[in-house]
Amino acid sequence: MKMKSLTMATAIVAVGLAASSAAWAQAKEQFFPSLVYRTGAYAPNGVPFANGFADYLKLVNAKGGINGVKTLIEECETGYATDRGIECYERLKGKHGGATVFQPLS
Repeated sequence: MKMKSLTMATAIVAVGLAASSAAWAQAKEQFFPSLVYRTGAYAPNGVPFANGFADYLKLVNAKGGINGVKTLIEECETGYATDRGIECYERLKGKHGGATVFQPLS
């Protein structure tokens, strides 16, 4: 009986280690889609904001990411138009394993 319990415990530990090693093998990045407006009537405000947001995420990556997790950014131009913002949302929401957060500025 004791040997049976030891074998069962060993099997459980082996399965647990295998499952945790698969989690470590996954990509260590967070996807941040950026809905920007570099064109249109609000471009004078949108360009500096988009540049600053992208530069900040580059700085975070240069310093090792967020708790070691790198950030990934992809921009989509909306021109400060809601319909184009919705198109960008639909296109980007499932990319790179799913978006971490959306900042709809239009």
